[in-house]
Amino acid sequence: MLLAETVRYPALGLVAATTASLFWAFSVVMHRRIGRIMPPVRLNATKVVYAATVLGLVVLVQWYYGVMPWKMPSTQIALMALSGIIGIAVGDTMFYAGLNRMGARRILLLYTISPVITILIAWAFLHEPLTPMQIIGIAVTCGGVAWVIAERNKGKADGHVDLLGILFGIGSATCQAVGYLISHSLLKQYDMTPVASAFLRIASCVPLLIAFLWLDRILSDSGGEDHNHPAKPSRRQAMIMFFIAVSLGTIGGIYLMQFSATHATKAGVAMTLLSITPIFVLPITAFLGEHISIRAIFGAFVAIAGVAMLYVFSG
Repeated sequence: MLLAETVRYPALGLVAATTASLFWAFSVVMHRRIGRIMPPVRLNATKVVYAATVLGLVVLVQWYYGVMPWKMPSTQIALMALSGIIGIAVGDTMFYAGLNRMGARRILLLYTISPVITILIAWAFLHEPLTPMQIIGIAVTCGGVAWVIAERNKGKADGHVDLLGILFGIGSATCQAVGYLISHSLLKQYDMTPVASAFLRIASCVPLLIAFLWLDRILSDSGGEDHNHPAKPSRRQAMIMFFIAVSLGTIGGIYLMQFSATHATKAGVAMTLLSITPIFVLPITAFLGEHISIRAIFGAFVAIAGVAMLYVFSG
């Protein structure tokens, strides 16, 4: 059996990237509500078990019909699994911990520094060139993020800003960057279908997250009402939101991201579109009653503009 020959659809690749960002926005807002009754490690573990089961079934069906999921040595398969452990098991757990403290809008905006960290790691360790415009883009992105994060809570702004929440956000972005660089380098050298790569990265996280469920006692936020957290959903509401969030954000979002990486010929544009989730989340959180200041809106667009500069002027 061989991998199916890839037919590229550049326009669909860009549509997929935009849709992935939209899905992530809805998913994060729902995870914010779910996090009021489910702590970070348990939420992440439940998510990856569900997603791995669905994606695993898809991989088996593809394999049954003659599409081999991957062609790479066992060492590279282990490295792909490691990228999932770093980016999803560790990174997403820190993301959920930060989400519970800071709210969807702030943590997503802080997460936009992930491309900055990716480029700096590639420059420092992989000797990839860093153009002057990219340096300006880094400054613009970090400036936009810092400007919004420094804003004091007003009205019904969700969550609270503290050092621990910021560290969770930066740690999550760093893990995402490292995981991306590992998986990206492997996909450049070896053949793997989008569904198979998503499955391998997610499934590798299951045993680790189950083994470290005890960390929830450390990572959980007390969620006092003085922090302006949203009301706790009922267990039935949380279950419905969980399945929608994982189906959209984890399964749909990761597949669309892999689809975009496979088909989009303008990588810089695609990566920028994959980073606009903080813009999509603004009207969603406003609709749910959160106070959104002009400063928050402007800062989000500034940060995304900086991200665009990183990719468009990548040389």
